[in-house]
Amino acid sequence: MLLSDLCRSLRGPIDWYGLQSDQYGVRESKQGNPSYEIPEVREVRTCEPLTPSLLLITAPAAVGKSTAADFMSNFLKCPILDLSLLQVGDGTLEGALAKSFGIRKNAEFSESLMGSQATLIVDALDEAEVRSGQANFRAFVRGLADTASQVSGDRAAIVIFSRAESSRLLQEVFEERHLQYAHFEIRPFGKGQAQRYLERRVGEVYRSREKELLHIKHAGPFAEARNVLFRVLASAIDAKAEDFWSESDVRDFLGYAPVLDVAAEYLAVDNFATLGSAIGVAQGTGFDQWGLVATVIDQLLLREQSKFVTQFTMVDVFQQHGNPSLHPILYSPEEQCARLLGYVENMSLHLELPVGLPAALRDGYEVAADTQLSNHPFLRGDGWFNVIFRDYVTARAQRAPQTSESAAKAIRSNLLSSGWKHSPMYAFFSHALGKASSGLTSSCHSEDVGALYESFKSICETEDQLLTSVGRFGNRLLATFSIARGNEESVGPLAFLTHEGTTSITFPRELSYANIWEIPEVILGGDQPSFKFGPSVYISSADLLFSSSEIQVYVGSEETPVLMTAKTLASDNLKIQADASRFMVICEEELSFPWSKYQRRIDLGGLATDSREKRALYLELRRIVLRFKDAKDGEAAVYQPFMDNLVIGGNGRARKVLDYLQEIGCVKLSRSMYLLDFAQFATLGISRSQLRDLEMTDSAIKVSLDLLRFSKK
Repeated sequence: MLLSDLCRSLRGPIDWYGLQSDQYGVRESKQGNPSYEIPEVREVRTCEPLTPSLLLITAPAAVGKSTAADFMSNFLKCPILDLSLLQVGDGTLEGALAKSFGIRKNAEFSESLMGSQATLIVDALDEAEVRSGQANFRAFVRGLADTASQVSGDRAAIVIFSRAESSRLLQEVFEERHLQYAHFEIRPFGKGQAQRYLERRVGEVYRSREKELLHIKHAGPFAEARNVLFRVLASAIDAKAEDFWSESDVRDFLGYAPVLDVAAEYLAVDNFATLGSAIGVAQGTGFDQWGLVATVIDQLLLREQSKFVTQFTMVDVFQQHGNPSLHPILYSPEEQCARLLGYVENMSLHLELPVGLPAALRDGYEVAADTQLSNHPFLRGDGWFNVIFRDYVTARAQRAPQTSESAAKAIRSNLLSSGWKHSPMYAFFSHALGKASSGLTSSCHSEDVGALYESFKSICETEDQLLTSVGRFGNRLLATFSIARGNEESVGPLAFLTHEGTTSITFPRELSYANIWEIPEVILGGDQPSFKFGPSVYISSADLLFSSSEIQVYVGSEETPVLMTAKTLASDNLKIQADASRFMVICEEELSFPWSKYQRRIDLGGLATDSREKRALYLELRRIVLRFKDAKDGEAAVYQPFMDNLVIGGNGRARKVLDYLQEIGCVKLSRSMYLLDFAQFATLGISRSQLRDLEMTDSAIKVSLDLLRFSKK
């Protein structure tokens, strides 16, 4: 039902009682809001067949509880006790009403209230909890229950608005006192409501900019751009849903008023056709729409900070020891994210309190922050409101100054565990939050690379290929991710540059279509017993460690085999399920069973240093050539951005090999494709199948020597 239907079930007076003063937390909403989008409400609890004394109406933060309270006040001509303006305690309800109405009118109103002939709205219960402290808040709740217990009549007389978490104490007291009450929840907007709300908000944005209402003048293109935007945002939660508005998780997000407010800013443009195309392109390539989602979430965090500061600065301890200069550091977005992650994921994250917070404020601040946190808009009960908030919080908490190194390590460990259900949002938000000023790369810890891989993997559909490249970049690593879809469509690439000195990476579950070169340490496997390889994996590292007890290799007959080369390789009681021709290992040390079956030895002769370099160059040649796919008679092809960004990336040795192939005429660049000439390549005396199987013929040794000479030019 609609909120207006719920209002009709209550009773209001013929006219306003009329306040003598609005200085004591009581107001009357006499000015109606004709543009108010009346929300739906859902009954959570009923006391039928008994008559409730009061109604409890809950909703997450920023859904519009106070606006709904104003609507009900105007509809029923009844007063609102606004607890956000008060420090509550025992007797607050009676005192505020008496001072606001005066003795005579208060007596008339109270008598009508007790007989269910009038209605009182109590708003902002959650804010009173922070401002007043637990003891005073409990005293107020008990007093409110005492008043409600005196109500008699055929309908509810008191309506209480609160976030769901702050209402728990209230419900406990009601149950103890055997009070009859009904509980309703304000639902997020449905499709039609969201469209109407968004249209009005876009109009407000145009007016604030003193511009013509183009969304009314060009209604068709506006509706198309709006629908594209909704579809892109919905894909963050359920990529496969056709009728996404029918999905509760999608509606919870798209129907959230703050999301629509930011969308209004985004849609108030001069050309809707251009905007719609840009959104669609962003969805397919650059992930630009995630900047919009991040903006929405950031505004919610800033809103929470503002509400906390407003309430906390009114408590006695802050009045005694605080000052306005502390406001910006209280309950910052970064601190909220770190606290939320510890609260929901049960991590022992030892957070640093804001620098500069006086010692006299610390205990009171901790209590107030913990109280506010339980009412956070990103929560639903003790869990996350949705996965979007979870992944944004996770990505931002990793970068928060309040997050210690040990806490950040705990977060990374959690992300690599089997219990973490990955979604695309973590990777997108990590890239957005860590983006460099140039906008080309983002920063992360090297141990985040495996979690980023899992996150990007979660967006892949059946025929998609997640293409991953990780290599040395000075004393950092450069990791690049892209998703290939069909022959032309692709997503990305997105590039990450790890923090200085972090050069160890872990892939916890599986790895496919990956080029990993010159990494000091690679760890394969996590807390699950099995690690899975897909096709086209190349790993070159100093130390290669397997923490799983089993390796499974799934490489199709037409795909490039898995090849690993390392100075040292460590594993413990490992079992390998693979065809020896599909899984190859090159290691400088003698490997025992079961590795001996898969070990390949390449002895190119010559001095030790040159020998290692020739081997490395030849392996790069193999990796590059095998990336070419048959295109037409006499040629194979590979997409230039894929070759430059994913296969080669920052690998200087690989770039030398490609330059060599171009100089001798084996490879040429045509438009956006690298083409491999089969006839010219055949003059080298080696075939692609020999490259694939690492057959070290005399011709292969000669090519490796030519590559070495070319690289020294």
